[in-house]
Amino acid sequence: MQPSLAAPDAIQHVVLSVLPVIVFLCGLCLLDSYRLVRPASVSGSVVIGALVALGAAALVRALVTRTGLTQAVYSRAAGPVLEESLKFCCLAVLVASRRIGFMVDAAIHGFALGAGFAVVENLLYLSAVDAPLAISALRGFGTAVMHGGTAAIAGIVAMRFAEERGPESRTGLAAGFLSAVAMHMGYNTAAAYPAAAALGSAVIVPVAIVSFFRQSERTLRRWLGVGLDTDAELLEMIRDGKMYDSRIGAYLSSLKDRFPAEVVADMFCLLRVRIELSIRAKGVLLMQRSGFVPPRDPELPEKFRELDHLTKAIGSAGMLAMLPLLSWRRRDLWEMNMLAARRER
Repeated sequence: MQPSLAAPDAIQHVVLSVLPVIVFLCGLCLLDSYRLVRPASVSGSVVIGALVALGAAALVRALVTRTGLTQAVYSRAAGPVLEESLKFCCLAVLVASRRIGFMVDAAIHGFALGAGFAVVENLLYLSAVDAPLAISALRGFGTAVMHGGTAAIAGIVAMRFAEERGPESRTGLAAGFLSAVAMHMGYNTAAAYPAAAALGSAVIVPVAIVSFFRQSERTLRRWLGVGLDTDAELLEMIRDGKMYDSRIGAYLSSLKDRFPAEVVADMFCLLRVRIELSIRAKGVLLMQRSGFVPPRDPELPEKFRELDHLTKAIGSAGMLAMLPLLSWRRRDLWEMNMLAARRER
C-alpha cells in the first residue's frame, strides 16, 4: 500500500529533502563572479540530472530483479558505481568538448547534475516510503548534498587534469570518476550513522568546493592578465607585419614547402581571427566580473563566418599542421563556445 501524507506534511517533507541542495546550487552560482555559467545552462544540467535519476531508477529495478542484490550490497558497492557512472558520463562530455573551461564552471555543472539527480531520487523515495520528517531532513542535507558534491568534485578533478594534459586526458576522466565513486561509497558506508553522515556531507562538501572555487578564480585572474597581454602582443605583431620575425611566423614560413602559398596565407589569417576572438572573449569576462552586461557585438557573426571559411580553405591536413600553434592555447575552444553562445543573443 502506498503511503499517504496530508498536504501540509507532504510539503514539509519535500521542502526538507530538496531545498538544501537547491539553495547550495544557487550559492555556487552567486560565487561565480565572472558569470562563466549562464542560468539557462545550469537549469539544463539540473534537468539532465533529473532524467539520469529516472533512468537510474529503472536500471536499479532491473538489476535487483535479475540479480537478487540486497539493499546493503547495492548501497555500498553497486549503487555508487552505477549512479556515479551515469552522472559522470554527462559531465565528461562537457569536459571533453571544452564547453567548460575552468574548475568553477565544472563545479557548477557537476553540482547542478547532482542536484537534479538528488531531487528526483528523494521525491521517488518519499513517494514509496512513509518516512518521518527527520529522515527527509537527513536525505536533504545529507544524501542530496552528497550527490551534488560527488559530481562537482568529479568535474573539478577532471578539469584539473584537463588544464595540464588536455581535455582528452583519460587519466583526468578516470581520476574524476573514481573520486566521485569513493566519496559516494564513503557516504553510504557512514550512513549507518545517518546524523553524522548528513552533518559531514553538509559541512565537508561546501568547504571543499568553496576552496576549489577560490583556487580556480585565482587561476582565472592570472590567465586573463597574462593571456590578454600575450594576445594583444601577437595581434600587434600580425598587424605590423612582424609575425614573420617570431617563432610562430618561422613555423608558418616552414610550411611553404608543404602547402600552397595561399593556404599558408589563410593560416596567418586564421591565427589572426582566433586571437581577435580570444581578446573579445576575455573582454566579456572582465566586463562580467565588473558587474557590466556586455553589449551584443554585431561583428561576431561575420568573424565566425570568416573562421569557418578559413578552416575549410586550409583543409584538414593544414589544420593538423597548425596544431602546434593552436594546442598551446588550451582554452581557445571554450572561448569560441562562449562567444558563439553570445552571437545568438
